[in-house]
Amino acid sequence: MGVTIINNHPLKLKSSWVRRVVKSVLELLDVDGSLSLVFVDSNEIREYNKKFRGVDRDTDVISFPSGDGKDYLGDIIICLDVVRENAEDYGVPLEEELARVIIHGILHLLGYRDYEPEEKEVMEKEQERILALIQDSVKAGRGCLKK
Repeated sequence: MGVTIINNHPLKLKSSWVRRVVKSVLELLDVDGSLSLVFVDSNEIREYNKKFRGVDRDTDVISFPSGDGKDYLGDIIICLDVVRENAEDYGVPLEEELARVIIHGILHLLGYRDYEPEEKEVMEKEQERILALIQDSVKAGRGCLKK
């Protein structure tokens, strides 16, 4: 399992924390594969959203499954600005919301969809189930940000 991390955002994440969360999710789901995570700001994710989904606004996460059904699962683009805003709005720690978004992105790479209400309900239940089971990984290491 390989995890490539590219951080294009001024907020500095601990790569070890990100890898630990990804590894915990993939092990829990019994998935062997690699993926890339790219962390961006609101402007950059808005461009991705506009170009690939035809939606001219920012969002928290966009996933690009590889589609090859082999070792490489795909790419996940995460907007740290939106994740931070959502954490504040929901009253949860940044680590919890970031882990939730990473899980959400991985589920999309594995074929989950959330376009229809029924799909969204199934995906959110699985996302929250996984988040509850990996809490030790989420809370380990004194947070996700470098000091």
